[in-house]
Amino acid sequence: MSGVQARLDQWRAVRAWLQWQQRQVEEKIRDLEAELTAEQSRRPLPPPPDWKAESIRTAAGARPLRVHVGDCIMGNGKAIDRDQARRMLADNVEACPYCNPDNALGLLD
Repeated sequence: MSGVQARLDQWRAVRAWLQWQQRQVEEKIRDLEAELTAEQSRRPLPPPPDWKAESIRTAAGARPLRVHVGDCIMGNGKAIDRDQARRMLADNVEACPYCNPDNALGLLD
């Protein structure tokens, strides 16, 4: 066997070993990702805010669009407190027609 052939065989052995290592690393990463996903699914979700304000972007900046009860799924928005929700509704910001925050705040009779 020539010296070149021996070196080629050695490098092929190194390649095979590195491929084995790569498979081991990929398997460990998959295991840890599955463990992390399971761990995160066991954590309780943070409670929704009491109220939220949905905004729309305009050329002049963000403008309030609708007020929602915090757990309303019809709109995303920034968490606001009760007083902010009442002020926004008093300033004619639209109330969500699905969750009716104006009713929940006692603004409608």
